Amino acid sequence: LHPEVTSAVETRVVPWMVLAHRAAALPPRQAGAGPAPTEADIGAMAEAARRNDLATLIALVDRLCAAGAELDQLYLDLISPAAARLGQMWHDDTASIAEVTVGLACLQRLVHAFGPAFHQDDLRPDPRRRILLAPLPGEQHSFALVLVAEFLRRAGWDADNGRVLSTAGLCDLLRREWFALAGLSVSCTTRLDTIAAIIHAMRQASRNRALGIIVGGPLFTLHPEFVAQVGADAMAVDARHAVVQADSLVGLLAGRP
Repeated sequence: LHPEVTSAVETRVVPWMVLAHRAAALPPRQAGAGPAPTEADIGAMAEAARRNDLATLIALVDRLCAAGAELDQLYLDLISPAAARLGQMWHDDTASIAEVTVGLACLQRLVHAFGPAFHQDDLRPDPRRRILLAPLPGEQHSFALVLVAEFLRRAGWDADNGRVLSTAGLCDLLRREWFALAGLSVSCTTRLDTIAAIIHAMRQASRNRALGIIVGGPLFTLHPEFVAQVGADAMAVDARHAVVQADSLVGLLAGRP
């Protein structure tokens, strides 16, 4: 094979094949010691968030924690579904876009309020494990990235999130600062060629010529074959899975087993 082809296979195709296999083999999430959040809990959280009622949200989390639930479980099985429920409420015309915006901001404050408890066992950040998290240019801030950043930081990653950037802004940041990985959240059904062009531009601009890219969102959850088509290295289905994929990908790109 031509050296450039060999290099592309080693750096793009092989890591994707390995990570796709690991994603398929990911064991089911272990249930916490306490009761799992119910549909009623999720509905109550979404409604309280829509009303910007942070006190009720905290009381609900406290109640479930007192019953034995762990914050990991509640972040993934309560708070994340409540955010999705808010989006569905807007889709169903039972909540306005303003109410949904207020609700997502309230959920973000809830995550911040429980930050000290969630991060009490954090690993020390490793400067070689720096990841940029952003919504796909053209989309609004993704609440899912808030949870992804929380889980990554607890696992020792230096996660930069919260910026909504144009493609030019994203490329400028990658040109100025070094990142091992970048994670893109795709919340809308965007044309694959548009996503591929953005990822290509990011790779061309990056200070790290071996930049790894993880994508997430319903589009890739439903169609994992699209990951390779847009030129990404891996996909994550939730915040817990993002840590698994990030750890695996950075090791693969560094040539480690």
